[in-house]
Amino acid sequence: MTKFITYFNLCPIPEPKEFLGISPDKDDGNIITTLGKNIIIIIKISTQKQIRSWSVLEKLSCKVVFDKKSAKYVGVFGNKSLRCWDATTSDVNKCKKLKFQKHIADLVSSGDETLVLYSDGSCELLASAIESRKEDVNTSNPQILELSSSLVFSNPSVHVMANGNRLLTYFERNANNGDYHLIRLPLKSEGRGMVEAPKRFRLARDNLNVNVAGAAVIEGEGVPMLLTIWSDKRMFILSLGDDVSPERSPGNFVSLLTQLKADNPLSVMGISKHFVAIYGANHGQEGASLLLYNTQYKVIKTKQFFKVFFKFSNLWSVRDHIVVAMGQNLSVVKYRVLKEVLSELVGTQVSHDYQTANEMDYINEEDVMEECLQYSAEIQTYYNENKDQDKMSKFNEADGFAIPFKGPEDFDTELNALRQLNLHADVVQDDAAEAVQITLMSNFYDEGFSCLDIQMIAQHLERLEASEHEISEKLLTMLVRGNLLEDIGVCLRRYTNISEKMLSKVLNFILKKYVKEYKTNARCASEQMDVEDNSDAEVEKTTKSSETRNVLNVLLACSFDSETLELYIRQDVEYNEVVLLLHHLYEMLTTDAELEERPSLYDTSTEFELQLFRWFGVLLNSHFQKLALSKEVALIELLFKWHELFQSYKREIVELQSVAALLYNVVERKPTLKDKSSSKWYSIEEVYLF
Repeated sequence: MTKFITYFNLCPIPEPKEFLGISPDKDDGNIITTLGKNIIIIIKISTQKQIRSWSVLEKLSCKVVFDKKSAKYVGVFGNKSLRCWDATTSDVNKCKKLKFQKHIADLVSSGDETLVLYSDGSCELLASAIESRKEDVNTSNPQILELSSSLVFSNPSVHVMANGNRLLTYFERNANNGDYHLIRLPLKSEGRGMVEAPKRFRLARDNLNVNVAGAAVIEGEGVPMLLTIWSDKRMFILSLGDDVSPERSPGNFVSLLTQLKADNPLSVMGISKHFVAIYGANHGQEGASLLLYNTQYKVIKTKQFFKVFFKFSNLWSVRDHIVVAMGQNLSVVKYRVLKEVLSELVGTQVSHDYQTANEMDYINEEDVMEECLQYSAEIQTYYNENKDQDKMSKFNEADGFAIPFKGPEDFDTELNALRQLNLHADVVQDDAAEAVQITLMSNFYDEGFSCLDIQMIAQHLERLEASEHEISEKLLTMLVRGNLLEDIGVCLRRYTNISEKMLSKVLNFILKKYVKEYKTNARCASEQMDVEDNSDAEVEKTTKSSETRNVLNVLLACSFDSETLELYIRQDVEYNEVVLLLHHLYEMLTTDAELEERPSLYDTSTEFELQLFRWFGVLLNSHFQKLALSKEVALIELLFKWHELFQSYKREIVELQSVAALLYNVVERKPTLKDKSSSKWYSIEEVYLF
């Protein structure tokens, strides 16, 4: 799932308005922070420790970057000169100053290269800029100087297209008239850094008194996307492909952002494919929030709340960390984004924040379409006062009684089509209410919970469009407390997206019962009992043990993330239970037992044997020290059995390599190689003379 993991303050920002930003260091996980225009600090995020720092006399005009080609740090001073130094330099002020004829707006890191972006909109590679800096450039024109001084560049970044071409994008704001543009600069394929035909996208919506609250260029399907959020909370996305026209700006309307105040400035940044981080003031309450927004499904995945909102804010992405500059603090939020699951996204768009009637619908720009799409109380009141029933009928929704949705023939046709898809359809008809309720379950064998109270709670949560993650967590907590083993199996089968935390807690509950039944059966087997007198008791004990084993096997078939599950199992599951589970996994692999087929939430296979091997790896990593230090003979024998099992699989894989080559030749219809030793032209015979 996608979530925020940790949050901590990295370092203070003495003067927020003079904070120039951060950039990646030469070592992975380190960042270069440029504070107060004359302080440079390198910080390791994981340990929050300062690695090294420099203080300069002249003021820096943009953030310091590390150029991988020259292995030097590069800083711009007064927009007119550069200094380059390495990690061993103690005094940056003694380094040689390289003066430029053009005004330098910013430095952009792109892989192993560093681009120099000038105030006139041109750019070139750092090495080329240093070589050509002494060339005469016509900068004496007062109009050019005035225009360059009024333009403010922000968020420059380099993107790689699906065809390998590179783009430089940045936002340009005119301080005099307030014009806001996105500049799209294609870079030459040979990598010289010179810009070919640039495109300017004007960020404005004609005939509307709205302004841009936040904008960013994010990653798309092989093409970067322009994401803009406006003061009326509307969100637009524009693909920045080669054939895009500037007249299409700001793009297509996709959704409304109702959780944040759009009249305040928003900080927006793309962190990965289909994911955007947004920081802004909370809507209808104090404080601020950091959101992770999914542009593919138009939903908010997770939130981080803050007590105070700062108008000065900025976002950067460093590996799996979001660096947030808020007021006088530089903070870090660690996040995790796994494979997207549609069932996880169901219900996440339901928000308890204040929303007006218009904000609850997707609204187009045309006023006529807005009136037809919304069924608000204002329209109802207006037509009731005028008593115009003819016009009122145009806005009446189908209620299933006076205005039917569909005829019974259409309903039966669709229901039969659903049944043909192997979906278990539970049709409940109430003759008194003359209503029909249909519940679709993903598992064909799902017959509902045996406990009616749990069944009602589950149906209520499903009607509220809660996500599977939320439903399973609430239900499994109640089922474990109620000791309802059978319904735990129903819940594990019914919902696919179950958190690793709940899987660990349920596994602990099942294993405790399994340990007790295992000891009871072992004690009963050692005693001599009359078969005829105790047949019923043996059947009952065997049934209970079989039920526990079945529920355990259902849990083993669930999809999970190994690293996350190891942390919870280390805390919840005890050593003796792990040993018993290792026995159970070995018996499953060496017998004819199989697991149920379940969909995979992650990029892993759900094959029977591979799934059990993944569980073996989780148990081994979570309790490695206890298993390694144990001197129990039974455990050592069990581990030797696992070793022999892995060796047998290894031998089979080696043997199947030759079979795979033969099958490939058969499929490709390639002829087999003939024996080169045979020949029809001649033969050699050996004659022995006595």
